[in-house]
Amino acid sequence: MTPKVSIPHYLTIYRLGTLYANYRLIIALSLTLIFFITIENQGLQYEYPNLYFYALMFYVGSSLAQLLLLKYFQHAISAQIVGLFAVDLVFLSSLTFALGGPNISIGLLFVISVFASNFLLSKHQALFMTLVAVICVVYQQFVGSLFNHTDLNNIGNSVFLAFLFFVVYGLGQFSIQRFQLLESLTTYQSNELFKFQNINRYILEQIEVGYLVLDENCKIIVSNPAACTLLGISPLYAHEQFHLATFQPDLFHILKRSLLADGERFQFESPQSTYVVDVRVQNLIVPQQALTLLILEDAQKLNQKVQQLKLAALGQLSASIAHEIRNPLAAIVQANELNQDSDQAQRELLGQMIAKQAKRIDTIIQDTLAMAKNKKTQTIRIHLLSFIQDLIQNDLSDVAQQIQFEIPASFHLCFDESQLRQVLINLIRNAIRHNAKDAEFILIQAQRQNDIIQIDVIDFGQGIDQADIAQLFKPFFSTEINGTGLGLYLSQSMCEANQAKLSYIQQKQQGACFRMECAFLD
Repeated sequence: MTPKVSIPHYLTIYRLGTLYANYRLIIALSLTLIFFITIENQGLQYEYPNLYFYALMFYVGSSLAQLLLLKYFQHAISAQIVGLFAVDLVFLSSLTFALGGPNISIGLLFVISVFASNFLLSKHQALFMTLVAVICVVYQQFVGSLFNHTDLNNIGNSVFLAFLFFVVYGLGQFSIQRFQLLESLTTYQSNELFKFQNINRYILEQIEVGYLVLDENCKIIVSNPAACTLLGISPLYAHEQFHLATFQPDLFHILKRSLLADGERFQFESPQSTYVVDVRVQNLIVPQQALTLLILEDAQKLNQKVQQLKLAALGQLSASIAHEIRNPLAAIVQANELNQDSDQAQRELLGQMIAKQAKRIDTIIQDTLAMAKNKKTQTIRIHLLSFIQDLIQNDLSDVAQQIQFEIPASFHLCFDESQLRQVLINLIRNAIRHNAKDAEFILIQAQRQNDIIQIDVIDFGQGIDQADIAQLFKPFFSTEINGTGLGLYLSQSMCEANQAKLSYIQQKQQGACFRMECAFLD
């Protein structure tokens, strides 16, 4: 049975065969030219000049005919390639005989044919080609030496060429194995890449968010159907590469007219589209290429999601407030009932209890309102050391003796001043409240890690129980009886609004540490 050949392998064999056919024609024409240049010395160089000439003419004609046949009649390629090497064997054997025996120059042409046969023929066919080449080179000298003992010393040339043919055959087979291994690896990697491309394409087709990748010339590299729908581009262009100006000139002019920074957002409307599109810009880091990713969303749906999240948060907040106020209200109702049948001393005690619980309700309401205000941040450049000194002097003067700080003079950060003040007041008063009774102070220290300033507020108390760490920044969670549980939640929210991070750092020894991480400003 004839083994099946894959289409890519078939095309490779055809291309290599065409190149080899061109090489044969060039060799034939070159040898013919050399023959005519040296025609005056035929008797010295050629033992049978007529045979040499006719063999050249045969080779030129057959090489040209086989090349044209291979180029214009692309059928039975394997048989045609076998024919190329069969003609080579006949021609080179004739030249060897015409020159009076094995010749190193003609032998090298044999070597090239043997080596090429390893790539264009099967393993057994290439071995057969090698054996025939050995026979063609050796038999002439060997047979001649049986009748002429003076030629025994020339057998060395034949043996050398025969050995060289087998070496070239071995090298050719080794090279073929390596090439086949590389081809298999390349095919496997191509299949894996194609599989991942299909997976990515399928994912992009399913999601509702539009993705548009542009190069530095605003040529569309990648787009998904959602992006085409939002921009009013036909889905036919979803997987093609076109210039953005051709299909969405309004967006193209906005991108060219405005120098949009990474992370910047804007809303876009176009007569081509019925949507108001929310566009977010993100620069992609790709080797040797500057790409821009545009993340596109329907602004109306985005606003609906925001409103739904607000309503959900409001519902959760309302439930939490109701839960927190229920306890002090129950205490007030109970104290009011006991007040009717109590003496003067008890009434004063119950009145203090009612006032205390009313104050607790007021605190919960005030903290909740502060959280709900959602005031827009106004960030400024803040010199940290000067800010901490002012904070302690004007806002924490009553506990100034209990605070020590280690702040480098060169540290600056970008933050809303009033919000930074509120965050640090919350953290410092919490630290003082939970500090050990025998501790003389709490510590505020700042250090730099790459481009981040870490501000630590450290106390030396009992620390936070492992079971409570996960609940620390949730609203209305407090380890204190009289705490509202909104201080840390508000502090974390204000840090996030200023592109900062607030977290709890477990200490190896006694104490607790709350860390703010902000961008360092030079």
